[in-house]
Amino acid sequence: MKALRIVLILLLCSLLAFASCQNGEGETSAYSPISVAPAPENMSDPEENSQPANLDSFALAMQSILDNGVSLKTSFSSRIDKSFMEKIAEKFGSDTVEQLATALESGVVTGDDLFGIIGYTEKAFLSILDDELDRTTVLKDTENRNTDLVFVGDVSFADGYSVMNYYNKRGKGVEGLVSEEVLSILRSATVAMANNEFTLTTRGKPIPDKIWTFRGKPENVSIYYEMGVDIVGLANNHAFDYGPDSLTDTLDTLDKAGIARLGAGENLEEAKAPYYYIVNGIKIAIVAGSAIDPYSTRGARENQSGVFQIFDTVSMSREITAAKEKADYVIAYVHWGHENTTVLTGGQKSMGKAFVDAGADVVIGMHSHCMQGAEYYKGKLIVYSLGNFTFSSKNLTCSMLKTTITPEGQIINRLFPMMQERNFTYINSGEKGESQLALLRSLLINAEISDDYEVTVPQK
Repeated sequence: MKALRIVLILLLCSLLAFASCQNGEGETSAYSPISVAPAPENMSDPEENSQPANLDSFALAMQSILDNGVSLKTSFSSRIDKSFMEKIAEKFGSDTVEQLATALESGVVTGDDLFGIIGYTEKAFLSILDDELDRTTVLKDTENRNTDLVFVGDVSFADGYSVMNYYNKRGKGVEGLVSEEVLSILRSATVAMANNEFTLTTRGKPIPDKIWTFRGKPENVSIYYEMGVDIVGLANNHAFDYGPDSLTDTLDTLDKAGIARLGAGENLEEAKAPYYYIVNGIKIAIVAGSAIDPYSTRGARENQSGVFQIFDTVSMSREITAAKEKADYVIAYVHWGHENTTVLTGGQKSMGKAFVDAGADVVIGMHSHCMQGAEYYKGKLIVYSLGNFTFSSKNLTCSMLKTTITPEGQIINRLFPMMQERNFTYINSGEKGESQLALLRSLLINAEISDDYEVTVPQK
C-alpha cells in the first residue's frame, strides 16, 4: 500500500511536469501564472509599444539624424551631434528634430528645403538657434503667414511748424493728420517704417547757415505709436540739425520708446548697421543710407556720431551684400535726388541698380518731398521717392509702398498714390484718384500699375 502511494505521487509529478513543458513549449517560464494580469482589450502589438512614446521618439529621431547625416547639405551639417539637436529641441521643440529626421530618411535635405520641412529658412533658423539677435526683432507669426512691410516717406513732428500746429489745433491725434484708410494699412502691417526727418530733443543749437532745422520735444515720439510705425530711418539731412547732442537724444528717445531705428549712430559701425526682423520663418534686413548734404549734416566716422553717408555706390552696396548673407530679403532705404521735382538724377538711377546688383530685393527712396517714379530692374522694384508723409503744409503728391512677402517667397508690391494737402495725407478717390494714378503711371519705367495699385513688370 505504501509502495502504491509512492507510485501514484511519482505519476502525478510526471503529469504536472509534462503539462508545464507543453505550456511553455519546452522552455521554463520566467513568471508565475498567478502574477500575470489579463491583457487589456485595446492593447497594441508588442512591437508598437516597445518604446516610451515621448522620450524615445525624440531619441530615435536624433539617432536617425546621426545615421543619415550625410544627406544633410546645410551650413550647419558639420555641427550635428546630440547636444546640437537638444539645443534645437529647446529652441524650436522636439517636433522640429523629428520632422528633420523624417525628411532625411526620404533623401537629401538642403538649406533651401528647411522652410518646407520646419517652417524656417536656414538664416532665420540659425539666428534664433545661435542667439544672433543683435538689432533684431522676432515677431509673432501672422495668421496667414504673409509678411506685410509698409513704407512711408518724410515725417516731422518738429514743434513750431505746421504739422504739430495742426496736430494740436485739430485735437484728433494722428487722425487729424492722416486718413483712417491710410492709418489702417499702417497699423495692420507686420512692420511699418517712416523717414524720421527731424530731431527729438530739447538740447543743442541749430547748425549755422542751415536754412531749415527741425527739433521736436522727445514726447512727440508717441505719435509713432498712434500711426503704427515700428521703425524709422535716420539717414537723412535733418538728423543732425541741432548738433551732436540732438542726435544722441534722438537715438536715446527712440530706443526708450521701443521704436527701432537705423541710418545714424554714435559711430560709423552703429550708423551703417542693418536692422533685422524675423517673422513667419523668414529673416528680413533693412539698410539705410543718405547721399544728401555732406556739409551741414555730419557723417558718422569710426569715433564720431553722425549719419551713414553714401556718396558712391560702393559703401551702401557693401552693407547690402553683407546683410544678404545673414537675411533672406534686404530692403534698401535711401535718401537721394533733388527736392520738389519728379525728374530723376543720374545718381539715383545708377545707385538704385547697383543696390539691386548688390542683393537688395526692394530699393526705396526719399528726399524729393513729392512722389517720383518707380521701375523694375532685374525683377526688383526701385521706388525713387515716396515723397512726404506728414512733413509740411505744402500740397504735394506722395506715395506709400506695401511690400508683401508670401509663404511661397513671392514679393507683391503695391504703390499707393496719395496727397498731402492742408497737412492731411490721404488716398484720392473718384476723378482725383484717377488723375493721380495716371500721373504715377506716366512716371513708371519698365513697370506697370493696376487699378488696385499693384506694381508689376510689364507683360511682353
